Amino acid sequence: MQVKTFEAVDMKQALQLVKDELGPRAVIVSSRSVRRDGGLFGLLGRRVLEITAATESGAPAQTPEARGVAPTAAAPAGPRGGGSRGGRGTGAYHDIWAVKQAVDPVLDEVRALREAVQAPVGSDTSTEDLRSDIVQIRTILSSLVGQAGFGADAEGAAAQRLYYFLLARGIDEPLARSLVQRVVARVETGALADLDRLKLNLAAEMRADLSRAARGAAPSPVQIFVGPTGVGKTTTIAKLAARSQRDGGDALIVTTDVHRVAAVEQMVRFGELISVPVEVAIGPEDLRRTIERNAARDQIFVDTAGRNHRDAASMRALQGLVSAVDDREILLVCSATARATDSREILDAHADLAWSRLVMTRLDETRTHGELFNNVVRSGRPIACVTTGQSVPEHLESIDVPGILRKVLHG
Repeated sequence: MQVKTFEAVDMKQALQLVKDELGPRAVIVSSRSVRRDGGLFGLLGRRVLEITAATESGAPAQTPEARGVAPTAAAPAGPRGGGSRGGRGTGAYHDIWAVKQAVDPVLDEVRALREAVQAPVGSDTSTEDLRSDIVQIRTILSSLVGQAGFGADAEGAAAQRLYYFLLARGIDEPLARSLVQRVVARVETGALADLDRLKLNLAAEMRADLSRAARGAAPSPVQIFVGPTGVGKTTTIAKLAARSQRDGGDALIVTTDVHRVAAVEQMVRFGELISVPVEVAIGPEDLRRTIERNAARDQIFVDTAGRNHRDAASMRALQGLVSAVDDREILLVCSATARATDSREILDAHADLAWSRLVMTRLDETRTHGELFNNVVRSGRPIACVTTGQSVPEHLESIDVPGILRKVLHG
């Protein structure tokens, strides 16, 4: 593999240099905007674009000096596709990763130019030049995203479409990137341009990821529900308790949420509506005694106060509460409408609780259900149930791996 770094005035010139030096099959490994002190290639005397490209072709490159650009030391290549099916599959994945690397510095350049346009300048000519550069960069950016910058072949285009399909379905970017990499590695070289074939292999990869999830604790009659504020723990518990009672079980609801305004009254009201008794526990010891006193019941559902997962003291208090009960299963309640970055933080913050399964709520409030897949794969824990509305005891469903795939891939 040949890897070279070039400097150019703008992305258009850089891409042309890469094509001339390394050929049309070359891919962008990375690009960044760097400052040069009024050098020949400084963008308006301030910045130049440094771009690293690679090719797997063994053909010799043209002489760099003939183009007026001096190549620097080789830079490390970016992520590579797995497997050993040859350079075409690997190159397709390189292209996907390269678009993200290429777009970020261009966006930085657009922001810098916009600030320069808005600031006072010495002459109308300078302003006009700045505006012209913004238009040019936007054109290049549009070309990178719309035409992928993946090369001219249909294989790179199909891989790109698969990648953006996953992002549109709410799959977190690192997971989407990994999935496309594995799909490209497992598909025969001649079939990489067939998007339907790629999607079939995508479903198989996602199914394998989801199937690795395992319950974190043995079934227990005591289930403690934890999670951030406002995700629907109280309503979910009411639904589960109502169904348990309807099926002939002897259920009890215990609420420890004594700080939120009207939280106890809300749970008591739910209990009256579904004919399930409700008890209040204040603190860890009171919770332990309450559960011991009701040990003969078939099912005990424990509601906890919503916690700020970024508040270490609050999380320690929650740890102390759940630790007071020995034989219990902890379920983490998350919202399907949460952002992927927030969900990652929530999973990390609750890791020390050794929770067993997920409950995903508010599926009816979003058209993309990627968080079902994201949370299961990130945590390695399965989903106990999902909620699809506010009605009690309706709008509560169990979901298996095929059900998750249907929700994520088809809505």
